[in-house]
Amino acid sequence: MYRSLKDMMWLLCSTILCMGALIYTLDHSERQALVLEGMVPYIQNQKVSVNTQNWMNKAILTQSSYAGAQILYGLADWLDQGVQLQVEDVPISEVVDIPSILKTVIELDRSYTYDAEYDQMGQLCNLSFHLVTGGVTP
Repeated sequence: MYRSLKDMMWLLCSTILCMGALIYTLDHSERQALVLEGMVPYIQNQKVSVNTQNWMNKAILTQSSYAGAQILYGLADWLDQGVQLQVEDVPISEVVDIPSILKTVIELDRSYTYDAEYDQMGQLCNLSFHLVTGGVTP
């Protein structure tokens, strides 16, 4: 009688141990997949930018809006990537200093839409920002 009870206890313990290992493995692989997904832009030697957006509906590409501060902080990365930038039809190059851009072109508290042009390789080559009328960032 004790032998069958002992066998059932061993079976229960081994089943619980296997289920725990399975749950741990599935949770660990999900976390690893999330980490790898976040590292892909850096592994491919590029940063997440306008050209890496995922569209829910491929047929209708809606324009996103960016705050002036987002444009200001993205300028250096876009210029490093060789993107030709325009804000309100004013071309921005590497020789222009940031304080003069702040005073004349970019309004930090306003919203901007963008028009992006890509080359045959899918790389961003031209980026134009346009002020949204009445668009004040929250």
